[in-house]
Parts: sequence; structure tokens; C-alpha cells
Amino acid sequence: MTDYPEIAARFARDTASHRMTVLHDDGLYRHLRFTNPAPDGHTPFDLITWPYNLVVKAGWTFHFDIDATPDMFNLFRKTAFTGEINPGYWSEKVRAGRDEVEGFSDDLFEQQVKQHVVEAIRNGDAPRGIGAEVTRDIFEWGDISHEAGARAELDAFRYDGWTFGETREWKFCDFKPGFLYCCHAIRRGIDLWDAARKAVAA
Repeated sequence: MTDYPEIAARFARDTASHRMTVLHDDGLYRHLRFTNPAPDGHTPFDLITWPYNLVVKAGWTFHFDIDATPDMFNLFRKTAFTGEINPGYWSEKVRAGRDEVEGFSDDLFEQQVKQHVVEAIRNGDAPRGIGAEVTRDIFEWGDISHEAGARAELDAFRYDGWTFGETREWKFCDFKPGFLYCCHAIRRGIDLWDAARKAVAA
């Protein structure tokens, strides 16, 4: 997994001017909307909560639930620092939208293949020219736009008696941008909610 700085930067740009509107506030039953008030404002998102449940809508929709936490805002507060996200742990709590949490990452695939080849060269296990051959056969000519194709390319690769060997345990899935974006929306929304509550209390 990566640190996903590009998703964080995109979310920050999209929502820098967002303001919160409270559509419903009755204890743990909340509906909060976050929008850019400018005439051309875009990328709104909503947070909706009820006991043990939270739904985030930001172009994508994810429904989180956990039986042990009546106020889901507390779950997200306690499992990530202010302004940060914890997609690994949070993904375990997704009830609806699971198909959009993770997917094949060609970047992760390329990273692992190249790392394996570099290690084979360093260990003296790979023949001369292996790097160029892998680049040509897999990354230039191969069908690696989906996981099945990528794995088939690895299984079929042969060069001067060298193969990738057993790769079934290699993981080529990563969090999808939409899920990460929604994680940032949750964290940002809770931070704005907390700030508003503190201002009222003061």
C-alpha cells in the first residue's frame, strides 16, 4: 500500500472552501452536508449517522457499521489523528460499497515485478538482459490492465530458462481512489463538526 498523497492533495483542493450545513441533528441521528458556497462550487459530500452506523456520500457511497460503537464519529476520531485517515482499519467496517473499496493496481503490480527482478539480478539468479525483456514482454506488450491478465503474463514469462516462479501470494490490489476520497471526507467532516460544536460551547 502507498501513502496516497495525490488523493489527499486532490481532496484538499476540492474542499478547501467547503462549509457545513446541518440538515438534521438529534443526538446520534445526524445529516451533515458539506458544500462550496461559490456559484461554481462542486464536490459536495454528506455524512449521515444513526446508532452504530455512518454513511458517507461523495460521488461514491459507503456504509460503515460496528456494533461496539454507538457514535460512529468516535470510531473515526479514535482510529486516526486529526486530518489523517486509516483506510486499512476503516475498510474492515464497510457494510455496503465493499466492491468499491479495493481493486487491481497496475502501479502496485509494476512495483512488485520490478522489485522482484532487481532482487534476482542482485542475487545473481537472473540472466543478462532480463530487465529489458521484462519491460518489453510484460509492460509494453502484455495485457496488464486487469489482475487476471497481469497474472497470466507473469505465469507465461520465460527468458533464458528464468521465470518468476510462484506468484500466487503476490498482492496486486490497493484501495480505490473513491474509497480514499470518502475516507478524507469523513475525517474532514468530523473535524468541521467538532470545530463548530466547540465554537458554540465557547
